[in-house]
Amino acid sequence: MKTTKSYEDMTKQERREAAQAKAQAALDRLGDWIRSVWDSEAWRRWLTTLAKFHDYSLNNSVLIAMQMPEATRVASYRSWQRDFGRHVKRGERGIEVLVPMVVKSKLGNDEQATQDDEENAERKRLLGFKVGHVFDVSQTEGEPLPEIASQVSADVNDFDSLMGAIEAVSSYPIEVVDGLPPETNGLFSRRMGYIAVRKGMPEGQTVKTALHELAHSVMHDANAEELPDRSMREVQAESVAYAVSASLGLDTSGYSFGYVASWAVGKTDEEMRACMRIVRDAACQIIDRLQLVMEP
Repeated sequence: MKTTKSYEDMTKQERREAAQAKAQAALDRLGDWIRSVWDSEAWRRWLTTLAKFHDYSLNNSVLIAMQMPEATRVASYRSWQRDFGRHVKRGERGIEVLVPMVVKSKLGNDEQATQDDEENAERKRLLGFKVGHVFDVSQTEGEPLPEIASQVSADVNDFDSLMGAIEAVSSYPIEVVDGLPPETNGLFSRRMGYIAVRKGMPEGQTVKTALHELAHSVMHDANAEELPDRSMREVQAESVAYAVSASLGLDTSGYSFGYVASWAVGKTDEEMRACMRIVRDAACQIIDRLQLVMEP
């Protein structure tokens, strides 16, 4: 009769393999469960809100990043009031962007003859640009924006020891801090040389966030031009955090599925499969490091 060994009775190699098997099983579930998020009413509400945020040109994206690197969702003063039921907090300074100045002019006779509809017999002409202002969600208050993920609220066994292990395997110091923007649980700054995690979160969310930022530091410690786009970086980091959390016995699925789905918008199946291969390698690397540090 076959019996299951307890963790204490396992060899180091068996413990390593068991942890990686848990992580792989979690990744195997990820795709199907992400699709269930996409089919949910919460997802539809989130997409409806997302559609109200305008896409910004490359130049404006750079301007926003230079003035407020931590910005996540930006809109004009009026748009926050009209579209989201929020208002800009007193004293907040707007982020400067370039706003195109466009006029309509009549088409010439030859051009107009090619039009199928008289209503289309106008064309837009760019006169130039003027400076406008947008505000990040952290600069506003009012009605909450819809979310598709809630924080991981579970307590964690040996929380202090686990956080110590995560800090020990990180190439960057991890600091639990106040003062991060409202919608930012953590960040990895290659330029500043550290990882920050929001102070005061539940233990489960703190561990998950630390693993997410650790994953960024492992996979995305390179110059910006060498990295995938931001949405793919977030998919990768959150997927690694979910897999490593599963290997540690921490269930972060309620948060991770919604988070990954929100960043996977527009990604093809092939892109997601390639992403999962990178995720698997990074997750195994982090699990191995944690196993060595946590080995009794």
